[in-house]
Amino acid sequence: MSRTATAAVVAVLALAVSASAHSGPPRPRSNAFQVRFGWFFLEGDGDLWETNEEVFTLKASDFDSFVFGLGFVHSFDNKVELGGNIDFYSRTVRSSYRDWVDERGYPIYHDTYLAMTPMTVDVRFLPTGRHRIRAGGRRVLKPVFYVGGGIGFVLWDYEEYGDFLDFSDDPDDPYIFPASFRDDGAAFEYYGLMGVELPMGPASSILFEGRYSKADEKLGGDFEGLGNIELGGPSIYAGFSFRF
Repeated sequence: MSRTATAAVVAVLALAVSASAHSGPPRPRSNAFQVRFGWFFLEGDGDLWETNEEVFTLKASDFDSFVFGLGFVHSFDNKVELGGNIDFYSRTVRSSYRDWVDERGYPIYHDTYLAMTPMTVDVRFLPTGRHRIRAGGRRVLKPVFYVGGGIGFVLWDYEEYGDFLDFSDDPDDPYIFPASFRDDGAAFEYYGLMGVELPMGPASSILFEGRYSKADEKLGGDFEGLGNIELGGPSIYAGFSFRF
């Protein structure tokens, strides 16, 4: 055999050995992008909500509303994942004074606006794993149950605008004036979560998730001295997860 033929055979054998060393089951997709649609239930503890319920025809439950979220999840292994999230919520509610009307007997209305954008990170544990390995090393996706917890900050904006009563001159005969009052901030948030993912294919699944968050902050701005605003509560989601 010539040196050229010998070199060619050696090269082919080397390529075969290299291909064999790298063969086997493909690596699982370790990242996922998530889109969530849900409903947030404002818990309504704290000074501001208690005052609002006492003075106005306004309840914390009036702020239960739609929430939209995006997430990125990285899998460290089959049972531990890290998630990053951003959610968007806003709600405007109209209310009036409980015990006062204007000179014509009509309610005195104003609007209350609340917007929140939580930005959080969490750790998720998958007790039974994301996939199982069959004979031959083939990984098979299966329904996934997960639990976890996280922390972050919620950017919030609270505003009341419309007609209000001024009791400073005569507590028994206040006058009506138009005004707008506002405060905003970034409150620390922590939460727990649990959910389930149901595979629809090798790279996609539908998800159902529940969270319970806690966040509150001392009021300032136009509400200085009124105590704190509580921004947490339970939320439920349905959505899609796309792994890559």
